[in-house]
Amino acid sequence: MEDATAEKQQPAVTLYLIRHGETEVNRRNCVQGRRIDPPLNERGRRQAECVGERFRSQRVDWIVTSAAKRAIETGKAVGKHHPDVPFDSFSELNELEFGDFEGTHVTAGYNDLVVRWDDELCTDLPAPGKSGESPAMCVLRAMPRLHAIAKQAAAEQRREVCVVVHSRLIQILLSEILDGSLVAMRKYKQKKAAVNVVDLYADVDTSFGSGAAPWPFRCVAREINSTTHMPDDVVSRVSSATSLQRRNRQDERIRFEVCADGSLELRHL
Repeated sequence: MEDATAEKQQPAVTLYLIRHGETEVNRRNCVQGRRIDPPLNERGRRQAECVGERFRSQRVDWIVTSAAKRAIETGKAVGKHHPDVPFDSFSELNELEFGDFEGTHVTAGYNDLVVRWDDELCTDLPAPGKSGESPAMCVLRAMPRLHAIAKQAAAEQRREVCVVVHSRLIQILLSEILDGSLVAMRKYKQKKAAVNVVDLYADVDTSFGSGAAPWPFRCVAREINSTTHMPDDVVSRVSSATSLQRRNRQDERIRFEVCADGSLELRHL
């Protein structure tokens, strides 16, 4: 990941791509995407505080989040230490829409879909249901916004930018800007409240990448999926991987559904 030329230059922008903290949907190992929008749970709030502490004493010029509650709440934990820094939320940075899998346990089809995307490289395959997105669809939505954020940051000398978003979206964005396509998503899996550090240098062929907008930066990753800012007792204990290692059929028969008032209801099937 290191580059001898990069070491002699100052990056135009440093992006800190941050995954939000844990939610109750995460704790139950269920799928949350664009529609399932819970707040952080107690562990997630502690994780967000740890993210905030990481950035307490370092320069931050701009805080950007998706429009999801969990991302905004995590972003505000950084903003608490930088109250005068601009704070913006963009719906284009919302998580991939997982269609009919949203709210379901990860073993009810989601894990199989991830295999199709990450191992079989079927990145054009959408999640089931009318609203389901594929990684290829998601990158066309999200990359133009990240492109605009990076260009504005460089033009306005906002050199240190925190972007608080979502696990699959971060995998998509890192694969796109570091590898030039979606084939590398698997190697960028994200833990809750993980931090990724990418330096952007304005000296690259603008045809790089497959997103809708040309990507005008050369990118050098310094940290990927880092959780060193969190003590061990704060790091999440559950993931889609652990759900396969220690399966409990009774725990899997659940689904989160969105109520008419926008709240979430956990239903046992």
